[in-house]
Amino acid sequence: MTALQAEQRVPSLVVAAALGGDPIAHISIGKADYRAGREAGPEVQYRIGSITKTFTAMAVMQLVGEGRLDLRRPLSQGWAGAPHDELSLADFLSHGSGLQREPPGRVWETLRFPNREQLAANAEGADRLYPPDSWFHYSNLGFALLGELVAQVTGASWESYIEERILGPLEMGQTGPLPGPNAAQGYSVKPYTDEVVEEPPLEIGGIAPAGQLWSTADDLCRWTGALAGRRPDVIAHDLLEQMRGPRTIADLEHWTTGFGLGLMLIRDGENVYVGHTGSMPGFVAAAFCHPASGFGIVLLTNSTAGFNVGAVAGELLTLLRNGDPSTSEWRPGEAAPDRIRPILGRWWSEWREWIFTWKDGKLQASQAGAPAGEMVTEFAEIGSDEFVAVSGTERGERLTLERGEGARSAEVCKLYWATYPFTRQPEPFGGPPTESEP
Repeated sequence: MTALQAEQRVPSLVVAAALGGDPIAHISIGKADYRAGREAGPEVQYRIGSITKTFTAMAVMQLVGEGRLDLRRPLSQGWAGAPHDELSLADFLSHGSGLQREPPGRVWETLRFPNREQLAANAEGADRLYPPDSWFHYSNLGFALLGELVAQVTGASWESYIEERILGPLEMGQTGPLPGPNAAQGYSVKPYTDEVVEEPPLEIGGIAPAGQLWSTADDLCRWTGALAGRRPDVIAHDLLEQMRGPRTIADLEHWTTGFGLGLMLIRDGENVYVGHTGSMPGFVAAAFCHPASGFGIVLLTNSTAGFNVGAVAGELLTLLRNGDPSTSEWRPGEAAPDRIRPILGRWWSEWREWIFTWKDGKLQASQAGAPAGEMVTEFAEIGSDEFVAVSGTERGERLTLERGEGARSAEVCKLYWATYPFTRQPEPFGGPPTESEP
């Protein structure tokens, strides 16, 4: 990271690693503010740009979980007179709406953005570049409209909703729409000299839900824990699974970048990480996590241009996951309930071996030989000897137990998952031959 900061001429660089939302290490290089003499650090505020979209997306999904919004319906379901009524919330969240990138007008030249009151009328004249669900096209305007929808449905401003429902519960006290006294100064570096130029502070009015927030590395470590599923009190697991599932591919040639519902998905080799990058005048940032392991990476800079922060974040997450396993401490767990014990162990289906375990109070299953933490299915108990897969393979399908008779009534002799039989020994399709069969 020291070499990268020097090669890319970045005034300051903060990188923080997290596990389950808790910071475990950080590197801080350079000056956050040359004029004030402020050093970079994990407690210094940086502008995080489009990482803001992940907070807006979570706000929308919270309202979906409460039944106040429906992903399949348009903005007008909670906002009378909203523009582009033929587009669904899922279209906006996945950048599949086909809506143009920015509000109409030359906003990035004039630096005059529509306010909340002007947003709907301004957006009505926006171009529709593609039919919905036909092509990926990144749209800041789309997320501005989602933020206004949150305000219309709740009767509060987007900023106050984010503060009350997300930032407050996660104790992200240094995150908000405006910089505090400990904020970094944004810079650009001239191309043919090493001269730095201060970028002016910029408020983006009605498109704030797409990129207005400031935060610190420490706060964003907590955010990676929420995106990794460690805070079900803030976002329910099933809603988070929907957010993290791939919806659109941004890079059709190499399939290295895609989007779920408000979350960016980046692939580094065989690894897929979820989060977002961000850029605003004077700042570039990234925050990503690996949900299965709980590892997170936050990267903050105060330079307009520079390196591909998403790619670097992915490389760092891969290094973390392949590093010293002692960073993830093992702890004893609780005993499995008596009704669960007969399920545990090895089962076979379609000549494939599966292992059923009890971990963190949940019944889990994975194929034998799968990398640790990957392709794990979790089950929820829904009745006597009946479960449903809530994550992983065959999500939504039922797992039913078949027990023995008489003295063997406590023994589980067969499982049925998605109607496929699972037995303690490998068997051919249709089960073992009977005595009358050749």
